[in-house]
Amino acid sequence: MARGRLSAIFLQRARLRHFPAPWRATSALSKLGVVEYSCASEEGGALLMGQRERTYSSAAVSAAYAARNYANNIAEYNRALLEINNSRRSYLMRDVYEDMQIDGVQPMRDTFHTLITGCMKGDRLQDVMYFFDEMKTMGLVPDVVLYNCVITSCGRCNQIDRAFQVAEEMESYGIQPKHRTFLALLKSCGTAGRVDEAYGVVRRMAACGLTLNSSCYSALIMAYKNRKPVNEDTVHKIFELLEQSKGCEGGSAEGEARDDFEEELASLVTGGDLQPTRSYVNRRFTVYFAALRAFAELGNATAVKSVIEMLEQAGYQVDASSVTELVKCHIAQGDLENAVTVFDKFVESGKNPTLNLYITLIQGCLMKLNAFKLASAKRLLEQMDQRGYFLNTIIGSNLLTLASNEYGGDFSTANCIWDMMQKRNLRLSFRAVSAYYNGLQRHKVPEDDARLVAVREVVTKNQKRFNWTSGPQPGAEHEGDFERGSRKLKEPF
Repeated sequence: MARGRLSAIFLQRARLRHFPAPWRATSALSKLGVVEYSCASEEGGALLMGQRERTYSSAAVSAAYAARNYANNIAEYNRALLEINNSRRSYLMRDVYEDMQIDGVQPMRDTFHTLITGCMKGDRLQDVMYFFDEMKTMGLVPDVVLYNCVITSCGRCNQIDRAFQVAEEMESYGIQPKHRTFLALLKSCGTAGRVDEAYGVVRRMAACGLTLNSSCYSALIMAYKNRKPVNEDTVHKIFELLEQSKGCEGGSAEGEARDDFEEELASLVTGGDLQPTRSYVNRRFTVYFAALRAFAELGNATAVKSVIEMLEQAGYQVDASSVTELVKCHIAQGDLENAVTVFDKFVESGKNPTLNLYITLIQGCLMKLNAFKLASAKRLLEQMDQRGYFLNTIIGSNLLTLASNEYGGDFSTANCIWDMMQKRNLRLSFRAVSAYYNGLQRHKVPEDDARLVAVREVVTKNQKRFNWTSGPQPGAEHEGDFERGSRKLKEPF
């Protein structure tokens, strides 16, 4: 007991050295939570009273500390970690774990499951390996689900060799790999474009009596797409995999139980980057959408049309996600007229376009502006408004910045975007507002115009905060130079 008190004294002395001299005064120590008490030392079996020392006492908790303390036991810490995991703020996982250590709370297996899966979703490989090592240090043996999560995290961070090392470690501990383990390895090989290693995983699956499903074929397609250099054989191999995948099962594995952590892993490695954002994708068509995404990124519009024809021949309905990939391919080739034609045919067939399709086509229209592109963008924006779609802050700011680069015309496209944002009372970024304000001044809008008055009010409020001055800004885009303006959108606002 006495040795413990002496250790606390030495620790407190080390802590106090970090504070300046005024804070080490007796009157200021109470603010730091430091109290005085008598310490006893053991000498010859007798306890002798020593001098009065100061030590940090966690028992003297102030009201302010109690108000900001978010957890006191393992149940409350697990609840806090789940909230962080659900909100995708994986950068706070390590801080919460350190608070647990300071409070002396022993983490459980479920705690490490939440920590590792949360960091996996945030692509924080260093934190994943740290928690994985901490779990093994505490004597908790990782199960196959955690090994799958670590392998997936290594693959998402392009650490393929480490992913295979973790798989070998799992087998050395006598844990048999499951179907999702091989799927995670295939996805890792697909991310790095390692085709030979991917087929090695396929042979190991065959040796274990496992078959390929649609997610495995999608990973193989991704491996061919990311392999360098890209040649004609790449397109041929992707079509071969697409033919081989016909009739395969879309599920994960036969006879495997699915719990919450397995569902979390499956949502990452089964869907992953194959699913376009802001739109629904039928998982039965996972291989088709993987091929569409691969050909669209490779810029092969002919191959994209061939995959769509294969979908139609198989009796499947071509949805908005497939058309979006074709539109992206036409835009990448600079053929916007064909992209607009494909969109119009899709709408005339009676199908409902998704928000992702609208945004993709409008962004393409606002690059390298001309009269046809501005008219098409305005028409698409009006259709969006009629169908009940709306722009959020980020997308609206990006589109308004691009549309404000218009030097000729009536500036109606930018005004349409501004009206749509004001209709829902959404706040735009300052870069978008300043670009729109410069555009209004460039087109010599009357001083009493309602839009100009509203924009000037926003600019006036933010002049001092952003150190912004009116008039042409240094480095502004010249007429026709819209590629540089589009690249600026990638910078943080």
